[in-house]
Amino acid sequence: MNYSNIALAQPERQQLVHGLAAHIDQLALSALHEEVSLELKPGLVCPSSQGSHDDMDYALFETSIHAMQGYYATLFEYGFHQQPFQSLQQAGIQCEQRMMRATDQVNTHKGAIFNLGFASAGLGQCFRQNLPLNAENICQQIMLNWQEDLLQNLSRNPNSHGQQMRKKYGISGAIEQVAHGFQIIKQLALPCFQSTLVTTGCHNKASVQTLLTLISQLPDTNIVWRGGMSALFIVQEMTQQFLKDGGVLQADWENKLKQINYYFTEHRLSPGGSADLLGITLFFHKVEHELCRDF
Repeated sequence: MNYSNIALAQPERQQLVHGLAAHIDQLALSALHEEVSLELKPGLVCPSSQGSHDDMDYALFETSIHAMQGYYATLFEYGFHQQPFQSLQQAGIQCEQRMMRATDQVNTHKGAIFNLGFASAGLGQCFRQNLPLNAENICQQIMLNWQEDLLQNLSRNPNSHGQQMRKKYGISGAIEQVAHGFQIIKQLALPCFQSTLVTTGCHNKASVQTLLTLISQLPDTNIVWRGGMSALFIVQEMTQQFLKDGGVLQADWENKLKQINYYFTEHRLSPGGSADLLGITLFFHKVEHELCRDF
């Protein structure tokens, strides 16, 4: 179904908005589930490992994802109805509070609430304007509607890890990624995921290749917080070499990735920012390839 060609009376259109919002919510939650379920992620929680984390595990992430149910539908509808920035912000705060209660105050998905929330709102704007529902248009709508608020009017917690790294090293974080329309995803991560999926026919391999590509290029504030800029340079060089050698197309890619994972866990490094962006990448892919097929 091509939503951009639909012409409906207002009641029918509103009913379609509600149904589409619920479906988008499930796609977003599914993307988060797929991200945490991916094995061999360096330093990150997966079904078989806590990675570099002592305070969280796979079951906690699943609990957290369940607690967010309905939030992305709300953000889609807020985007569609052009609710003010403060309404989106308040919905995110409320979702974060639910998540923190469910996880006993462990921050499992604060980044995903922020990133995927604005992606869902951007999708709502696309639907309102009868634009094709794809990553390019979603990102464009985020920049057109909320870039100024995100960069100029959003209050920042000076004690957060991201803001401390921004002040100390001048590296940008999640706010800038969203405000500038997920440039690294559009230009690097999504093309990597889609081309690897075509080449291998394997969703997991495509996800791993994309995650390592993100780690190799992103100034991940989570890594810098735990290990400083020297740790960032080391792991970027490691992952770049992995990709240069063929990435998941190598015969022994799993053994090489286990060595990388060992380094991350031994040094307590966690590329949480890259993981968040993998979740967005998976969501964009689902929107472009599953949304119209399934709804």
